[in-house]
Amino acid sequence: MRYNNTERLGVIETDRIVTKEIDWIFREQPLIDVGLDAIIEQSEEGNPTGKFVAVQIKSGKGNFQLSENKIIYYVSNIHYNYWLNLDIPIILVAHFPDSNKTYWQEINEQNLKKTKKHWKLEIPTTQEFNEKSKKRLTNILSIKSKKSFVFELYKGKIEPDSIFDIVEDVNCITDSIENINNFINLLLGLKGKTDSFNADLQKFTDRKLSLNDLEVKAGIKGFARQINIASQSIENEILMFSELYSIGFHAYEQVILLNYLFTKDLNEFKEAKKSINLIPSSLDEALNGISVMRNGVSKLPKDFSILKEARIKFLEVIDMIIIECTEAKSMAEKIINNLNINK
Repeated sequence: MRYNNTERLGVIETDRIVTKEIDWIFREQPLIDVGLDAIIEQSEEGNPTGKFVAVQIKSGKGNFQLSENKIIYYVSNIHYNYWLNLDIPIILVAHFPDSNKTYWQEINEQNLKKTKKHWKLEIPTTQEFNEKSKKRLTNILSIKSKKSFVFELYKGKIEPDSIFDIVEDVNCITDSIENINNFINLLLGLKGKTDSFNADLQKFTDRKLSLNDLEVKAGIKGFARQINIASQSIENEILMFSELYSIGFHAYEQVILLNYLFTKDLNEFKEAKKSINLIPSSLDEALNGISVMRNGVSKLPKDFSILKEARIKFLEVIDMIIIECTEAKSMAEKIINNLNINK
């Protein structure tokens, strides 16, 4: 398989800017790089201050939607929750190897804008990442002052309550799998109703009823209502899944990083790794079922406005599921690969 160094070039260039131009400390994550790639620590006259900024680095045009004056990065609900649950500020760095230009934007609630399926982060093309970014980065550091796990970690002292909180949060991964099972069951239920509706349509045709017949209209209205109820229920499950998965996954990363930094030994986490190993197959099963259901609903009659609206809403929810499940699967596979490399 051909090696693609695009992402690596982004990390190297960000390291260079932070180390040489901003004169701060760049700490690339040694093991976990799923939700963030590095930690930047402020330095004053060569002395670390214990103030941090997390960094997610994306490199190459393929990661972005580009316009004349802004760069748009689309964010899944999982990453939205993951980033906003961090206890330190976080920035996105966008690097373009072709032009050797690097831009950045703080990731926060104000800068993340909701779309139908996910979120988007806009970076002005005037906002390059260089030595001039130091002042704004300093301002970001001073905003978040609550207790930071990262601060404790790099200082070598972890409070007991932090450890218990992290261990408890890891259980959110198991809880999120229940959400997957829930929306799969909802999809299966809707499939049964769709089959029943198609059978009713055939009966209406056999009886030579017109589309304006009251019985036909009532049947269509009832089925559209069932689609809308299922769509809302499924959307609730996928939003809950995204939140729980992001919390659990971040906690899982913290546990691994804590153990790795202090012992360099991952053997203790073989059992925990088993739970992560189950995620890709579970999500594959969900994605396969979703694709079948999507094809079935997309073929529903388009002649009835009430059914058309319900169909559009349902397909939007299905697309949301595909985005979130694909993202979750990618995160799980990446950390599994990292654990295999570093075991």
